[in-house]
Amino acid sequence: MPELTKIGFITFGEGAAVALARAGGLFEAQGLEVEVTRTPSSTEQMRGLIQGRWQIASTAFDNVLAWSEREGPEVVAVARASSGVDLPVYVRPEIQTWDDLRGKALAVDAVDTAYGLVLRRILQEHRLELDRDYTFVPAGATGYRLESMEKGETFAGVLNPPWNARAEEAGMRLIARHSDVVPGYPGGVIAVSRPWGEANRGIVVGFLRALLDAARWAADPSRRGAAVALLTSATDLSEERAARAFDDMPDSLRPETETFAIPLEIRLRFGLTPPHGPDIASYLDHSYLEEAQA
Repeated sequence: MPELTKIGFITFGEGAAVALARAGGLFEAQGLEVEVTRTPSSTEQMRGLIQGRWQIASTAFDNVLAWSEREGPEVVAVARASSGVDLPVYVRPEIQTWDDLRGKALAVDAVDTAYGLVLRRILQEHRLELDRDYTFVPAGATGYRLESMEKGETFAGVLNPPWNARAEEAGMRLIARHSDVVPGYPGGVIAVSRPWGEANRGIVVGFLRALLDAARWAADPSRRGAAVALLTSATDLSEERAARAFDDMPDSLRPETETFAIPLEIRLRFGLTPPHGPDIASYLDHSYLEEAQA
């Protein structure tokens, strides 16, 4: 058997398609051995991607906007990673109203990207402005944000599932959802640095072919039960959550321009024009997926 090509994949959460592709040998069928790293923060993730410490990332599209040519080469999204996202905003028990957040520190992954900007936009809707009324603490990924809130270091934050369940057990209170202010905010994307992707096109295409195979397997009623069982055995998910994870997989992996307009609009609203400019199409490269689908 030919030796497998090892690649590093950095993500906030492995995702059903990647987990199924790994457990089901779909990456191996493409000649790939995928080593998954869960990132502590988007800053660590994107710096690692552009520096070549990891080759492929699953991340929020706003991180692609923020980091393309920020400290290195262009970064491009080559596929959708999820169909949508759930961004509930939780507050500590002593916070009863939006005004109670005045003068408080709030937990974000990074102060100028992705879900931090979504939180900032939600707060703006309630007449609260960054630095004037509150401050951001870059605590990192969701688990670290919750830990910061539990310690009383910060008083609010976006706590994605499954961390929201732990937050509620700790007495945190749901105060808003992103859909209240920014409905349609897109799910994550698969991203690569453009130079690495161009030099390793076959690897990126093979990675996407494995994800497409996983999606077909999960969507096939005759194989759905086996896929759920395999995902359950390969992860800490229950059968119910594994089945729900497959339901959340996108119908199409193609990253359409209009789907990702909302993160760009929010970024421009706060005067944070992406380093590579505001042309959203330049951050998307459909050619890898088109080759994988051929």
